[in-house]
Amino acid sequence: MRVPEPSFIIDVAVGAIVGASTGGWRMWGLEPAAAEPPLALDQAMPALYRLRQIAASRGSDSQPGRTVEAALTFWTARGAASLPCQVEAGEGGFVTVTVKGLPEAQAGVSSRSGPSPAQAGWPPAVGHDAWLAHELRTPLSAIIAYAEILKEEHFGPLGSARYRGYACDIYEGARHALGVVDSMLRGDPSRTPAALAFCDLDPAGIVESCLAVVRPLAERAGLEVGVACAPRLPRIVADELTLKQMLLNLLANAIKFARPGDRVTIAVAYDGTGPLRLSVADTGPGMACGAACGSEALPAAAGLGLGLPLSRALAAANGASLDIASAPGHGTCVTISFAEDRVVPV
Repeated sequence: MRVPEPSFIIDVAVGAIVGASTGGWRMWGLEPAAAEPPLALDQAMPALYRLRQIAASRGSDSQPGRTVEAALTFWTARGAASLPCQVEAGEGGFVTVTVKGLPEAQAGVSSRSGPSPAQAGWPPAVGHDAWLAHELRTPLSAIIAYAEILKEEHFGPLGSARYRGYACDIYEGARHALGVVDSMLRGDPSRTPAALAFCDLDPAGIVESCLAVVRPLAERAGLEVGVACAPRLPRIVADELTLKQMLLNLLANAIKFARPGDRVTIAVAYDGTGPLRLSVADTGPGMACGAACGSEALPAAAGLGLGLPLSRALAAANGASLDIASAPGHGTCVTISFAEDRVVPV
């Protein structure tokens, strides 16, 4: 006997399941008798984004009852999974989702008493990164909320301007981290440049926001941190999130490998024509790969980790290049160059 395909009804306006079949509830890790609709869904779940798009397009269609075939990525009690689905958009923002083509073992298994997802043949998860990103969103959002309360002094003065400054730094750092998490949920931006949000950016402002994040780490490590920005800088066309990520990666590398007493300097250079260059230089131990170190050598270089290869990929996605000058005992300088076509005079 074939188990009916799991189905459920979602109110996409509020992001909640308002009804489901037996298999539908079990797909969410619930027994039908224990289900208490509406069941709120995580607002960042990829499936919910897609269902809202489908509901919006169907609402303007002359035949709103037609069905749409779509692969939807759900976060359930079993984990994250991408499932083939049939979606029927009704009136009032309600959609009926039927999961198609699942074997009987998958459609009817109970998460409370049945085998594990792998034993039941549950579809492949979208990956540990996506699940981790989902788990990080809530604490990051809480950090942002608390930091905003502190920096705005909602319950009275903090007593020191430095405390307000630290609260602002926590707020900006957590917002950046949340942006990175959201980009993980959308996919790797270094491989999908079309997904980047290019706009005119103030390079000096970007540098200052990155320094605010890493300055306490440098102070704790006993390092000097300096900034050198050329006067009358132009703006550059780039994606703000990934530009900050590149600079934070480079600064974190410099701080990690520097020695107490070393100096880390972030600079923005522009001579009125040609490219604009952002560089992170340190007086640390340096690297043996030297100035000719290519992208293929970065992952294999001892101790480099992922910061430099990722920064190179993000630079390419932003239409920039990344170059490394380093030698043992002479420190390291990593430069991100934005060509003239990415420079906006002011």
